[in-house]
Amino acid sequence: MDQIRRNDVHNCSSGWKLILQTRDLGMLVSIKEETFKLYTRNYNGFLWFITAFNISMDDPYAIEYYAAYLTIQGQTSRVEALRPSLQFWANIERRVFPISWSYDKIKRGITLIWSLIDRKALKRDPIFYHHIEGFIQRKDHYDPFIFKLTSAMLVIGFRLFARPGELARLKWGYVTKLRNGNIKLDLSGHKTDFFLLEKPITIDKHLENPSVCPVKLLFDYIDTVQHFKKADSPLFSLQDNIFFNTEDVSQLIKNAMFSVDSEITVSGHSLRIGATTESIIKGIPTQDIIMGTRHKDVKSLQPYQRQEALAARHLSTTLLSRDNIH
Repeated sequence: MDQIRRNDVHNCSSGWKLILQTRDLGMLVSIKEETFKLYTRNYNGFLWFITAFNISMDDPYAIEYYAAYLTIQGQTSRVEALRPSLQFWANIERRVFPISWSYDKIKRGITLIWSLIDRKALKRDPIFYHHIEGFIQRKDHYDPFIFKLTSAMLVIGFRLFARPGELARLKWGYVTKLRNGNIKLDLSGHKTDFFLLEKPITIDKHLENPSVCPVKLLFDYIDTVQHFKKADSPLFSLQDNIFFNTEDVSQLIKNAMFSVDSEITVSGHSLRIGATTESIIKGIPTQDIIMGTRHKDVKSLQPYQRQEALAARHLSTTLLSRDNIH
């Protein structure tokens, strides 16, 4: 953008080119990197499809045909983002993308087919505090470095209600130690922080149990790796100092939990699910949970209440009782 601004915009071809570049740049930065990759993948697949089947891009039914093709290939989940993907690239190329009047109905039917035939429920159990405590109590069973890395990731992830991708992208320079012993972590740019407005989040010390204190465990890990870290290094990494991806974080969490409870099904999101559910069980105000989890509204907390929290708060005992009946 600075480079574009250094050029004067006049009423001539070079000035018009700068205007178009700025317009296209605005379009590109309007979506997240992951969304851009998804849109590009969908668009490239669509281009291949219409070429292979000799369909005109101007055919308003082309998008319907491609959606049907994806369904046959067992890739119906991609249909949800198909229309915005093709519309995005049509906007980039400054052309009108024709869409049939019947596409919405076709999409609804295809999505129904997917939910009945292809969609498989994702089973993932919550990781609760007692799971993390159980892992920390087994300290002597692990390599010292792996223990410090994993325990720090577990307690920080649990305290932040973090998604695995958020843990993976944290940088060394995102941590600030405060005078009172607390720390600040910069999570800006997370899944729901589209405009990078999130301010660094303060993580407080555990006042009663140092063995599970997120500040202490994080600095136990930091002291081990600080000799090879720089500001733009990953916060959490092996000694190769290479950023984890989401799958790496998930696997570390799975490995830790398998030794504690081999019966639970763990994913990278199990920390976030467990922390949210535990908060509800312990009666933390709903508004505080929404703020902590960075959920949009109370509706997004309802699945946690239905699945685990009501049972953990002994709803059966409360309902099937004569207490408080007059």
